[in-house]
Amino acid sequence: MAAAALTHQDPGVQPERTLLSWTRTALLLMVVAGFMLRWAPYHGAAVLGLFCGAALVAAGISLSQRRRLGKAVRGISRESYPPALGTVAALALAVVGLGSAALVMMAVT
Repeated sequence: MAAAALTHQDPGVQPERTLLSWTRTALLLMVVAGFMLRWAPYHGAAVLGLFCGAALVAAGISLSQRRRLGKAVRGISRESYPPALGTVAALALAVVGLGSAALVMMAVT
């Protein structure tokens, strides 16, 4: 996607703030993944599964940033931008799944 295609009439508004929000979310997931590694001596190799799950979700967010920004900019230019319900739902399911798996792991071991 060309750089000229990723412009709109009011730089610094919604698409850029949303991009920063998704970046903070990915960073937070990596921090949580790092904290999960502290559990490895107590809960064994199952922690690596949780770590990999959180890292994969963070990587997915990071890798889809450019596409998400382009979609938002085009939506603003057309004055029609539908919400990213699928992306938000997938992130919510991933976080709930990781949290539930961590609780089960701590209860079982």
